[in-house]
This record gives sequence, C-alpha cells and structure tokens, in this order.
Amino acid sequence: MRPIIVLLCDPDTRKKLEARLRGAGLYKNGEIFDHLLAGDCSFGVDFSDDVLDDYYDYEKSELVERFGSVAPVAIEYSKVSCIRPLLQVVLSGLSGLVDTDFDELIEFEEVLARFSRDPDWDWAKSKAD
Repeated sequence: MRPIIVLLCDPDTRKKLEARLRGAGLYKNGEIFDHLLAGDCSFGVDFSDDVLDDYYDYEKSELVERFGSVAPVAIEYSKVSCIRPLLQVVLSGLSGLVDTDFDELIEFEEVLARFSRDPDWDWAKSKAD
C-alpha cells in the first residue's frame, strides 16, 4: 500500500482542488481511486467523504468547528518527491489542512512555506528523526 495524505478543507475549496487536480495531468476516473498521471508520477485520488470514517469523533468535531462542513481529498502517492510539485500547484492560494498521516495536521500555507524553505523537506523523514 502506498502512503496517503488527506487534504482537509471546506466544500468550496474542495471544488477548486478537484478542478486543479483534474487539470494537473492525465486524469481517469476509477472505481475506488481516480488515477492521476503527472509527469513521471502517478497518484490515486479520492473525493469521497469515506476517509472521514478513519478519524476519531473528537477530530471530526474539531474539523467541523474549523470548516463548518469538512470536505476531504485523499491522495495516494509513491514518495514525497513526487507529491511535492503537485501540492505546490494545487494548494497555492487555498486554505485548509494537510494530514500527513504522521500525526501532523499542517496548514496548506505552511506546507508550501516549508517546501520553499527546504525543497527536500519530507514529512515522513521529519517524524522519524
């Protein structure tokens, strides 16, 4: 199984993310995950709310408090070096949180700032250190 991040935002932002992701490369709808091929990297993309089932009730409450209605986007990727340029394109100018799946929720803006400060930043390696 490949790693997954979840972009957490409000429904209007998810619409913008969906448009940006669909335009980021060769995009095909799939049964479980849609498939995105961008450059040499492939991604699985899921716009369903099913991923919220993996969150604890208190986490969902905090997200609802922040966004009103929570609209997730799950992205399966092979390595951070592949997803980095994709996130730089799709997150720019939007507001929300990236759940790295390493016990960290990071503002979209902060993710982009970290990539700018440290082009090799990898959240998986950061948590392992």
